[in-house]
Amino acid sequence: MFDHDDSEFDIQKTILKKKEHKNGKFYVEYDKLTNRVFSVTPTHTQITEFRRGQLEVDENTLIRDIFNNKIPLHTLRVKYDIESNTRILYRQTHYRKSEFDYVTVDKNKKHFINLQCDPVAKRIVIAFDDIYFKNQLATERVNETLLKELPEHISLYCIDKHEPSRLYDTLSIDLKKLFTEHEQKFWCSWLPDEKSLLSNIDFLHYNHGLNITIIDDVIEEPIAVSHTKPSILYKQVKNKLQIQSVMEESKNFYLDDNITFYLFDANNPDKILDTISLNSSELDNFNLLELKLKTTKSIKMISNYSHLHIEEANDSTYYKF
Repeated sequence: MFDHDDSEFDIQKTILKKKEHKNGKFYVEYDKLTNRVFSVTPTHTQITEFRRGQLEVDENTLIRDIFNNKIPLHTLRVKYDIESNTRILYRQTHYRKSEFDYVTVDKNKKHFINLQCDPVAKRIVIAFDDIYFKNQLATERVNETLLKELPEHISLYCIDKHEPSRLYDTLSIDLKKLFTEHEQKFWCSWLPDEKSLLSNIDFLHYNHGLNITIIDDVIEEPIAVSHTKPSILYKQVKNKLQIQSVMEESKNFYLDDNITFYLFDANNPDKILDTISLNSSELDNFNLLELKLKTTKSIKMISNYSHLHIEEANDSTYYKF
């Protein structure tokens, strides 16, 4: 088994050479909450900790590079791959963007930030789709690393498609405001009078890894529902409530200083049994909280942030604690 100590890489080469004559299977032990890798080994071991997971992978180029001291352990992550509907091992890399790395809004694929032009009202609306964001985050097509690197504001340049040097306007999208209020409206007197002429306009923004869609051209995409990653887990034991954060920093999810949880009767959703307000920072660093409830009735929990995926932990869920 290998860990962060680079001195052990020579041992791994020996193990790998021997393993080539067997079934070529390797086992990755990782943290389910952070997706960080603890070890890669050709030996299968029984996992007893709820928070730890084990991934079986075939020998491949990535495995060989790991054991040949080309890839350090701390750069490895496990993630859910929606295409194969399985978890995969990958190397986390940081794409270096140039100052000229700009992209246009997407007209062929759905995203959680949408743009709509209203030529009659002379208005552009930037809308946040909290349901689609939650799905993207749950299926790990969006992760906290991406959110952490986003700027406070995104500048959207409105240009002439046929004459790109012609700038009509620059719209500043406040991401914190967008996540909390769900939309931003901009008065744009320069918009054409006819909807058909909107095709002559392009919208350009810096490539932060975050895409924007013109919603008139949205293509619906199926969302996998199995093995999704929540933002918050909870578990009730009689009159005690445990809340497990799946966030490194709550600010990366555009939370305000406080978060409120609403606890309702599991058998009667119309009946609120309790509300709990916490400082959002208490959810940082994948913290586990334990709170006392006013009731022993079975509860379900939601929060005042509709874009957070909250899931009850039980024996059938992937994330348990």
